[in-house]
Amino acid sequence: MTSIDATPHESHAFDANDRGEFLRAGPLALLLLLVSSFVGPARAGDTYRWLQATTQGWQARAITQSDSCPAAEIDGRAMVMTPRARPGDGFPVSICTVNVPKGAKSLSVDGAPLAPPPARVDKILVFGDTGCRLKGMFLQECNSIRAWPFRLTADMAAEFAPDLVVHVGDYHYRETACPAGVKGCAGSPHGDNWETWKADFFDPGAALLSTAPWVLVRGNHEICARAGKGWSRALSPLPPTDDGRCVEREDAYPVDLENLTLFVIDTTEAEERTVVGEQAAFLRTQLAVAKDLPGPVWYAFHKPIFSLFQSKKGEKLGVNETLAAAARDALPQGVQAILSGHLHAFEAMSYREDRPAQFVVGVGGTAMDPHIPANFDGAPIGEATVEHGRGVAATFGFATFERGVGEWIVTNYDAHAAPLLRCHLRGRKVDCD
Repeated sequence: MTSIDATPHESHAFDANDRGEFLRAGPLALLLLLVSSFVGPARAGDTYRWLQATTQGWQARAITQSDSCPAAEIDGRAMVMTPRARPGDGFPVSICTVNVPKGAKSLSVDGAPLAPPPARVDKILVFGDTGCRLKGMFLQECNSIRAWPFRLTADMAAEFAPDLVVHVGDYHYRETACPAGVKGCAGSPHGDNWETWKADFFDPGAALLSTAPWVLVRGNHEICARAGKGWSRALSPLPPTDDGRCVEREDAYPVDLENLTLFVIDTTEAEERTVVGEQAAFLRTQLAVAKDLPGPVWYAFHKPIFSLFQSKKGEKLGVNETLAAAARDALPQGVQAILSGHLHAFEAMSYREDRPAQFVVGVGGTAMDPHIPANFDGAPIGEATVEHGRGVAATFGFATFERGVGEWIVTNYDAHAAPLLRCHLRGRKVDCD
């Protein structure tokens, strides 16, 4: 989301006075803070493991500092994990993979069980924008569980035992060094390297990573010029390139979830303030692929087409001009909803026009966008007019999408798993309690 105060390359411009009220730390938060203070760097034998959707189907991945890939087992059969990326270029770790058939009943990596590919998805957990923001003058307190609660958010989310986790992008936020004398972020790594990726995502997200299968959406922080090395090595759904280089524009791919198809699109290059014709033409072809997919279809991409943000001057902003041009008269009828992040808030909306509902869930941990209206019924956003729209500002957390009878029940939770807002998705329409 771009405010009028933002630079062309930074979507969330605000200072410490704009952050809003941080969540209060409860007993669990304080316990986690104590525990985290005794957790040191990963040992040589430490392994991070997860199952994710890729362009080639489901794939188990592991990150290890050992010389060899860990052992895997699928349905009681020993499987060989192969290196996706070997140590080098700021990453003294290997990333290993093994393909997992959709019908697999059991899966383990390095002796630790992982949830196999879901046969049916009835509970989806969604969040994004999870890293701790360090960029120039914008300093989040990475050492405070109140100011950066991603570990708490992920641990509480794991207790929900979802069938699937969807991260809607932006994992890596520590781009510049913490200034000397600033205690809130003292000792933090920065840059596109393993120590930063470990601190921003893999360490705090470890429990949730191993709890459920993941769909990982690329955010604008993971473009090649920002954190493309870590994304390409560890999380990209594409096969690695022959020369190991980052791919600027990744192709879309479907994730078949039985009676629901997620269609993941890379919208990281979609210019917000003006229409870039070449980008819009490419994205239009990507969006149109959904017409051939079994419905209902949910798009999953980082930058929303329409959302709502109020600037300090009271102006209401929110349309991504390039995506809006790409989507004009091009969204198949089978597309029911769009899952996005980018805006650091929770929003749920449907429109007077026949458009897919939009959910924004950029609440996983990075510093929040405070200027979000609670009710924006009737608000015009570019070519769209909101029929029913609700927002939750300045509150970290996650959302669940639970299958009901003829509907999906969408609940926005705070980082302590307290429900904040409940909505119902029926067809393309949203109704929130």
